[in-house]
Amino acid sequence: MALVSLRVDTDRMDERKGTVTAAVTPSLGYDDARAGIDWLVEVLGFHVAELHEMPDGSVAHAELVWGTGLVFAGTRPKTEPWSGVGPTSLSLAAEDAATVDRLYDRARAADADIFLEMHEAPYGSHQFCVRDPGGNFWTVGTYRPQHPVEPARRP
Repeated sequence: MALVSLRVDTDRMDERKGTVTAAVTPSLGYDDARAGIDWLVEVLGFHVAELHEMPDGSVAHAELVWGTGLVFAGTRPKTEPWSGVGPTSLSLAAEDAATVDRLYDRARAADADIFLEMHEAPYGSHQFCVRDPGGNFWTVGTYRPQHPVEPARRP
């Protein structure tokens, strides 16, 4: 399982357009992308910014926004190399503990698979962990790592 931390630096926001340019964007493949997307919207509070369908009605590509973060989602192709991608682990950095508590209540009300109950992590995060219908692990908490931005190194 890959570990991905989803965080977009708000300093990278284009204030004129009201958009965020993400330097790294995780992509999630689901056997049933519509169920995965619906779950992300209903349980974790994402909103769908774009959704593109294939002729058969499956989701070719979707862009889901959460705060200043973004994930791609779509139907997992049955052919290599994408068929073996996922599940993964992602983190959502909430603005405050009350937001985490509200999302935890939504997850419990939806009978979501909460595999780590609400707790205080040793690194200072108020958080819980939940599994989505595609098997992806989501940590929802208050931890926001702060690191200096270094220019990208070219190979």
